[in-house]
Amino acid sequence: MSNLALIQPRPLTFRTSQNTDWLDGLPIIGRPGQGGVVAGSTNVGNGGLAVTAVDVGARRGINLLTITSVVGGFTSFTVTAPPGTVTGQGVAGVQVYAGGLTLMLSQGSTPFAVGDTFAISVLPTPLDISGLTFALDARAARDAATVALQASSAPADGSVPTINAGTTGGNVAMRVPRAIMARCPPGTYPFDILASDPATGLTVTAFYGLIKHAAVASLQD
Repeated sequence: MSNLALIQPRPLTFRTSQNTDWLDGLPIIGRPGQGGVVAGSTNVGNGGLAVTAVDVGARRGINLLTITSVVGGFTSFTVTAPPGTVTGQGVAGVQVYAGGLTLMLSQGSTPFAVGDTFAISVLPTPLDISGLTFALDARAARDAATVALQASSAPADGSVPTINAGTTGGNVAMRVPRAIMARCPPGTYPFDILASDPATGLTVTAFYGLIKHAAVASLQD
């Protein structure tokens, strides 16, 4: 069974031109994974934080755990995701689920104080995308039926692929020749890159966003 259901849509903006080939590596396709935990350098308490699980809903980047109160023998904290949104609240010594992270804050020999922090890094763990195909569809406008540019890792006519897809590393890259890019008028085109599993016929969005296409590369903004 493929990892298609684990692919989460990600926004991208491409800058291309009529006078160059489109050679672009895309961000690694992966699911959230633990990148590490770092205690604040000014922490009073010397306890530790253990992250026991990271699920698909975890936000990539630095999540922050902050001690908010120490009252009646309970040390309370909040967890915020990279945009600053509170994703969970808990107390030391009790396992907590916060925005895709399962974690446990443990007291040490010196108690925590209000303002103590821990940074929790969430990084992509590459997915095995073996067997999946990828197709780009760029249109003249979001509500337009007119197709400005298409690319595929498995062209139906058997021609040379214009998207390169890896396997276990979750790597995908554009390789659209200049001759094709030259035929696309300058402008801004909404696009999506769909991932499909030929074995099941299922398709999901892997990337979406805008292609800013210029006449000459040096004129790009």
